[in-house]
Amino acid sequence: KGTEKNPKRILALSLIHGDEFRSGSVGRAWITRLTNIEPRNSWRVIVIANPDGWEAKSRMNANGVDLNRNFPTKDWDEKAIDYFKKRMKSDPRRDPGPSGGSEIETRCLMSHVEDFDPQFVISIHTPLGVLDFDGPKVSPPKFRPLPWISLGNFPGSLGRYMWVDRKVPVLTIELKADHDIKKLEEFDQLQDISGTVAIQSDRIQKK
Repeated sequence: KGTEKNPKRILALSLIHGDEFRSGSVGRAWITRLTNIEPRNSWRVIVIANPDGWEAKSRMNANGVDLNRNFPTKDWDEKAIDYFKKRMKSDPRRDPGPSGGSEIETRCLMSHVEDFDPQFVISIHTPLGVLDFDGPKVSPPKFRPLPWISLGNFPGSLGRYMWVDRKVPVLTIELKADHDIKKLEEFDQLQDISGTVAIQSDRIQKK
């Protein structure tokens, strides 16, 4: 639900990398909070995007694929494998898979995109400790624990799949490795900030 006159559809996901456990704690906390408030926007939250990886405590899925390099971006065939071999030095933790969208988890997330048609996407990760934004130029939100920067996106990544190919902004929340997940008020604030950025991005894109 959303109480804004024109609420935005926000898709949030965590644990696309199965060993980033704090991200799942935040995703779960957000679901609980959404049931107890009247949100401005319409939310769909996927807490465990990589269930096999989560169970195995692995970044990759059961096939050894980094799901955040497996989205079938327009440049996947041309660049993903080459980027993996040359820039990532064939690091198995960054393996994009045999083809774009080859993994069932990736296709599941793609089906959520098609069904929900989000106007804004949030992907929760660890451990870099930043807010990484792929989208239009907006006023950086003030959130003291995490600085606002742009890390860029990569062939097969969610940021490139949604923003570069579809013009749907993506906010990647990179929690710190030692982030105290007991400070839930910080994550409540971060959820509100994300909703504000979604509204700002939509206004900018409509100008």
